[in-house]
Amino acid sequence: METVDVFKNGPEVSLEQVLDNREWRSAKQTKLENDFPRATIVAVKLNLPGNVKNSAKIQQFFNAGWRILLASLNGWPIQSIELDISRPTGPEGFVVVSKDINSVKQVAIRFEESFPLGRFFDSDVMAKEAEGYQLSRQELGFEARRCFVCDENAKACAKAGRHSFDELRQAVNHTYEQYFVQDPFLPYWDERSVVEAATFACLAEVVTNPKPGLVDPVSMGAHDDMDVDTFIDSSLALQPYFKECITAGRTFKKGQLTELLALIRPAGLAAEQAMKVATNGVNTHKGAIFTLGILIAAYGYCTQDQKSTTLSFVQKAVSAMGAHLLLENEKVADRSSQELTAGQVQYQKYRLAGVRGEVYEGLVPLSDVALPALRKSEGTTNERLLDTLMAIAAAITDSTLVKRAGDPAINREMIAWVAEFQKLGGAQTSAGMTFLSRLDQTFISRHLSIGGAADYLILTAFIARLMGLI
Repeated sequence: METVDVFKNGPEVSLEQVLDNREWRSAKQTKLENDFPRATIVAVKLNLPGNVKNSAKIQQFFNAGWRILLASLNGWPIQSIELDISRPTGPEGFVVVSKDINSVKQVAIRFEESFPLGRFFDSDVMAKEAEGYQLSRQELGFEARRCFVCDENAKACAKAGRHSFDELRQAVNHTYEQYFVQDPFLPYWDERSVVEAATFACLAEVVTNPKPGLVDPVSMGAHDDMDVDTFIDSSLALQPYFKECITAGRTFKKGQLTELLALIRPAGLAAEQAMKVATNGVNTHKGAIFTLGILIAAYGYCTQDQKSTTLSFVQKAVSAMGAHLLLENEKVADRSSQELTAGQVQYQKYRLAGVRGEVYEGLVPLSDVALPALRKSEGTTNERLLDTLMAIAAAITDSTLVKRAGDPAINREMIAWVAEFQKLGGAQTSAGMTFLSRLDQTFISRHLSIGGAADYLILTAFIARLMGLI
């Protein structure tokens, strides 16, 4: 099991910095109260032990909760949102909501009580017109805050000094592990948010650059019929399909999950047509239509009745949906290659199960390779997604790459390329980025493309968006 240190590589801050930041926060809150005298302000920060208040993992921690809290407040008019994720004294956010202070405070308390990371959040709620008057947690029907180590009264624990510094930090690390590592937690999101996450994932993949042989904003890669605008058009055209998939998963009651796959397949065929209409016949997202549609429907099924879930449950649902997919490879044995997909041709020729096999097994690289790579990566979102893409490319048998190379042995070259990229320090180094640019030229000259890895990057970005990892 991986050892997690949430505080690793974070800068230490002095007491003076903490006190200065307290003054800064107070001034910020006062300004917001004066600017929005009839609204309610929510000031959000983390309550973490020690003098390391910010790091890559602390930012992941904060971002996961911040997005949940914003979604909880989104039913009311939001007048202002400010976020400073990189503040040395810890990430901080401010939300201005047009709603009475006690209603907003109830939402903030429910977030702190029910969200798995919520106990580490400090959500101060204030309003200029309600100064000196707001109901306490107990008056609003909630218990006093609980200690995140022993679950007893937090104030009593702090006053008595019951827990050592190491115990407090271990509690933070353990909570991070439970949420992000052991079996990633996936909160319930409404249908609009799921569609937005799927669209984000498609767009995030295409704008990530430079990618070997793939379309991005500065290169058409090893393609002469598509560019970044083609992918944007395609991504937007797929939004109705994403909605059909999440709705199908949320309302499915029949029993065998193979029937859920059968239910969304006509929508998938319609989505392929919508893609072709949007792109003038170009195949931009056929693979993603298949895998992302299944993943969305599986997530919907696992979050029925507004329940949260975990990645392993979703993957089990994906596998159950695809229980009959390998039989499809066998049933097409007597068809000509012109009638088959690239994956089916490779199954006949090389006995490679392809994307059907990946779904049948539950999209295992998603949990075993892709999400861990993204979680461990640092830097900009572009750099993190590049590191993740290359980790995926070394871990899967990419049917697009095999098709274009005409030989599964290309996978050995891909593994060697990824090893060289990682040896150079990955996307956070100039050497790593230069290597990717040169590799893109190699792919273009050899007409190679890692389309399968790109599809997995879309799946990764989708799940990461749901859990707050990006």
